[in-house]
Amino acid sequence: MPSRIGDALHWFATYTPEKTAIISSLGSQTYGQLWSRVRRLADSLADIGIKPGDRVALLMQNSSRYLELYQAAALMGVAVVPLNFRFVASEIEYVVNHSGARALVYDAALADTVNSLRDKLSSVGSRYIVSDGSGGEGTYSYEALIAAGAEVVPDAPADLDACYFQGYTSGTTGFPKGCVNPHRAFADCLRRMATIYGITANDREFVAAPLFHEAPALFALLQLFCGGTVIVTSDTTPANVFGMIDRYKATWTFMVPTMWAAMMASEEIDAFDLGSLRIVISGGSPLPTHIKAALLERFPRAGLNEFYGGTEVGLISNLGPDDQRRKVRSVGRPVIGMFVELRDENGNQVPNGEVGEIHIGGATLIREYFNNPEATASARSGNFFTLGDMGRFDEEGYLYIVDRKKDMIISGGENIFPNDIEDVIHGHPAVNMVAVVGAPDPKWGEIVVAVVVLKEGHSATEADLIAYCKDSLSSFKVPKKIDFRDQLPMSSFGKILRRDVRKPYWEKQEVQV
Repeated sequence: MPSRIGDALHWFATYTPEKTAIISSLGSQTYGQLWSRVRRLADSLADIGIKPGDRVALLMQNSSRYLELYQAAALMGVAVVPLNFRFVASEIEYVVNHSGARALVYDAALADTVNSLRDKLSSVGSRYIVSDGSGGEGTYSYEALIAAGAEVVPDAPADLDACYFQGYTSGTTGFPKGCVNPHRAFADCLRRMATIYGITANDREFVAAPLFHEAPALFALLQLFCGGTVIVTSDTTPANVFGMIDRYKATWTFMVPTMWAAMMASEEIDAFDLGSLRIVISGGSPLPTHIKAALLERFPRAGLNEFYGGTEVGLISNLGPDDQRRKVRSVGRPVIGMFVELRDENGNQVPNGEVGEIHIGGATLIREYFNNPEATASARSGNFFTLGDMGRFDEEGYLYIVDRKKDMIISGGENIFPNDIEDVIHGHPAVNMVAVVGAPDPKWGEIVVAVVVLKEGHSATEADLIAYCKDSLSSFKVPKKIDFRDQLPMSSFGKILRRDVRKPYWEKQEVQV
């Protein structure tokens, strides 16, 4: 396979130009058509001042245009900075400014939020691009840019050492960190994934998981890298998902456990055949045992895979179809190219069966946290990198996650750190102390719970605090529940013991995450 993502698209457009590359709500595109649009887009982006090494922020829901932008960035040697379309204005402002993004591409439905930020995003300048609108004063139309562009390729090939994907992951400081993932590492990851899952040009991937997350982006780009067809949608209702899988004969799909739970709980699932699927993949958070059992029963001929990974490192381990019933809670064995060591607090490897901090070496994605040398140094240990997760190996070398990044909550596949939410709640005049934790939930995996101590003589209700949070936080970060306490457990140094706050919610749970 080629070294560059753009070279793969060029090859398939040259030798299989009539093959369908993308199916979306906008219709079907062949590889020849996709290559034409990507070249035109890249040429117009260059004309408005986007140069190799620049970053382009994307604030969009799933569409064929999202995939075109990923491909154009790869061709130009530009980095993509994906933004969660549920971000509030302050979150968009932070990521765009921290990354220094030189353009912002957004959906028309988000225009009000973007317009409120135009005086605050200095690096963007005048390069605002509406993906699905006509544009106007101060805004380029995406389709107009494609129409105006020439079908040419950049004079110089993309620099393989330059950043290609800069995803942002929350940190314990409350500020997200930008993961600088170079083009070479990203393309290498695609090649390994093709080997791991056996993806070929004959496959048709169904994509409903949001493309602003790295895993869905990797899987979609993997299918195009292999010359197959990507079926993409932003409608995640079970009826639409099942209908599109059957209509277009999808052969594989990736979803996070929350999405799989919704699919398995749907009464509509038995009205569809879904027999074209040969691979189903889950990742992003632990797959609950009852959902895993339902998947295995509903898709007996489709191999279930569950992986462990991260924005910083890509795919770390995978539990394949043959091991799903005998290694139920495992995340599998390290995938080809990846090395996993479990270390104690002194950096020494622990024996099999004992718990240690997971360190990942080999073909990791990240080069550094963007403009954050302290965080980079903290996560690196020699040639290994740690996400802060804790795990153990069994006697056969299968990895089990027993804890994860300190205090992080995974709700519906979204990574949420308590500090972001605690900072907001602390701003309420009635709040004295607060600890935010994740509590088990059958639908979302975890929900955000805030445990609050009020100031003496002050009052506030659960509804008051939730409404207060909605003004400053994305919807997925807003607590689903507020519990009031007279006091919180504290260490001898006066620090809230969040683990002790969290413990009662998880005491009788099967999976202690």
